[in-house]
Amino acid sequence: MLLAGLAATGGIFWGLGLDRTPRAQHPVSLELKPAARYVVDASPYGMDGVLYRSEPAVKRTVVGFYPGNGTVLAAMEAVQYPNWIMADNGYWLPLEIDGNVCIRRMQADDKR
Repeated sequence: MLLAGLAATGGIFWGLGLDRTPRAQHPVSLELKPAARYVVDASPYGMDGVLYRSEPAVKRTVVGFYPGNGTVLAAMEAVQYPNWIMADNGYWLPLEIDGNVCIRRMQADDKR
């Protein structure tokens, strides 16, 4: 599991590309905060969920692959990318879209 690997490396993620394709780039180093649980709720904005992103950029969507409303995710925040989380599958999700909160961090006492 990716989060277990991240914990073992002290919260540092190294990769050739966040979209899992080889790139002629230097490895990416991310400073990640401890894992937390998040819940998706984009229904107030007429969306069924939030599309995954291959990197923390709004236009880098992974078409047809998304967590639906009500989905609880294990994810980490990267210090370098505020308002983005990296899910345990290695893909990125925005916490807000056009200023609308669509994914929120769950409280410790939330029993979902």
